[in-house]
Amino acid sequence: MLEDALALHAQGRLAEAEEAYRAILAREPENASVGHQLGLLALEAGMPQAAAPIFEQACLLAPNEAAFHANRGLSYLRCRRFADAVAACDRAIALNPGLFQAHLHRGMALKELQRPEEALASFTRAAELRDDAAIHNLRALMLDEIGRYPEALASFARALALDGDNPLAHSNHGNALLRLFRYEDALASFERAVALAPDVSGLHYNLGDPLKALGRLEEALAAYDRAIALEPGMANAHVNRGLVLTHLGRGEEALAAFDRAIALEPDSLAARIGRSGALLGAGRVEESLAYDRELACNPLFQPEADFHSAMVLLHRGDWEEGLKFYEARRHLNRPGGDVYPHFAQPEWDGQAALAGKTLFVHGEQGLGDNIQFARFLPMARKKGARVIFSPKGRQARLFDGQGLADQVLPPKTVPESFDLHIPLASLLQAFAIRPDSIPAQVPYLQAEPALVETWRARIGAEGFRIGLCWAGAFDPIQGLDRSFPLRHCAALAALPGVRLISLQKFDGLEQLANLPAGMTVEDLGEDFDAGPDAFVDAAAVMASLDLIISCDTATTHLAGALGRPVWTALKRHPEWRWGGDTGEASAWYPTMTLFRQEEPGAWEPVFAAMRGRLAAQLGLA
Repeated sequence: MLEDALALHAQGRLAEAEEAYRAILAREPENASVGHQLGLLALEAGMPQAAAPIFEQACLLAPNEAAFHANRGLSYLRCRRFADAVAACDRAIALNPGLFQAHLHRGMALKELQRPEEALASFTRAAELRDDAAIHNLRALMLDEIGRYPEALASFARALALDGDNPLAHSNHGNALLRLFRYEDALASFERAVALAPDVSGLHYNLGDPLKALGRLEEALAAYDRAIALEPGMANAHVNRGLVLTHLGRGEEALAAFDRAIALEPDSLAARIGRSGALLGAGRVEESLAYDRELACNPLFQPEADFHSAMVLLHRGDWEEGLKFYEARRHLNRPGGDVYPHFAQPEWDGQAALAGKTLFVHGEQGLGDNIQFARFLPMARKKGARVIFSPKGRQARLFDGQGLADQVLPPKTVPESFDLHIPLASLLQAFAIRPDSIPAQVPYLQAEPALVETWRARIGAEGFRIGLCWAGAFDPIQGLDRSFPLRHCAALAALPGVRLISLQKFDGLEQLANLPAGMTVEDLGEDFDAGPDAFVDAAAVMASLDLIISCDTATTHLAGALGRPVWTALKRHPEWRWGGDTGEASAWYPTMTLFRQEEPGAWEPVFAAMRGRLAAQLGLA
């Protein structure tokens, strides 16, 4: 009877197999093995709620059978009883540490419990026990979730080596490459995924991200269009389509895309704020501002709407109102957790006397913001405060010893005692800064002399030395905003005596492998800014350069703060800090020249203007 039941089960004749198993159990109710088989049959039939008590009974009858406990864990997993699943798998592993299924099911339950480090340990052990593509993929996803991107990439690569025809694995591989700023490689992975599964909408959607980051906007638009053709209700695809259309200067089409996204997903913050951005990008400033104020009436949208209002008001020069709304940045939902800690001590509002007080200033936002706004720290010292500064990111060494603050602490470090505190960028509001009152004395940062000498010897004095930074960190929503393709610098490289030297770190380095014929960009080596302290090598290198050319990222702020000659390439409608949409001068950095796009996405005229300016400067015009 058992042989017949097993044969029926193997043939997929589940109803008949169940009848046979139950007939055996009617004769032998304590036959744990047959009960276990009945539980497996229930799982195969998609009935985990029925399977769980069957496995429980089997485990009671045979408590030392590791496989029974492992499959009990699987039934709990499918019933979404994740803590019970972990406990069952733990029992199985205690009985048989080498049981692959128990480690796999345990990892899956821990993943659902949002315990990624423990899930990773389980998947790692499962991968050691079985060299399986699906396991390596699960392990890679956990590594990716906790930010161990190079290891995730290696695990995805192993999964693909075992199963190179899995489109989802190629897509996951592409996402890992994106996080490492390897846009060209990511594009190849997504293209392979699409080739394997051309009718899967999500794969076309993913394909748009690296195309967008590489500035290939028309191709990115086509990818989002294909995703929408396959799945018209994909709200995120309409949002990204609207963003690309905004950057292509096709404002009315962008607004229609955002409106469609909002119709599909009324609570989509990205769609609502994207629509406001499209109005601003189309030059409809007052409409954009009015839309923001309408959005702010809804608590779901208020922080983002207020913050976008700040961008609009500051952009048009209304700093009094703009800086009030700028404080809404504290309430934005941003990755990386709360960067605005709460303290028992009061926050300084610009009114309380600072003489004899200790003011703790904590960094926030991006690394470029730290550099740009650190200029306000001495203003607090002039009011008699002892200033303690903890910059965000790995920049403590860069600021230490510069005379900006009395003490510089590592990031996320809170001093033992202080009287008042304030987020760094809130100093603009506290000091009532206006465009005509920005303290712009440079340099207010200095490179370390020993590092200057080290890098000066390595770089040499030959030629006209230009440091290049062409890419900011990738953001899947706004990734194309600030970066420019490195190939546009080829015209500069062609000028006699010009040397191009890469200041790039991480982002966009893959472009060095695809330079136009005859173009050379010198690489400073793997030890360039490879230590724990960001920008200390970059600052030292800049001391030996004749010019820095950068996109809108932290590198351009560093060059300006060091008082080095720097040309900044800006998109058509840049951030408020660059003084609207016209003008070459920066109110923040006297040694900076701004080169602006005349049309969205059009970098060629920007670099043609740079070439002409450089040729004249070198006496080659």
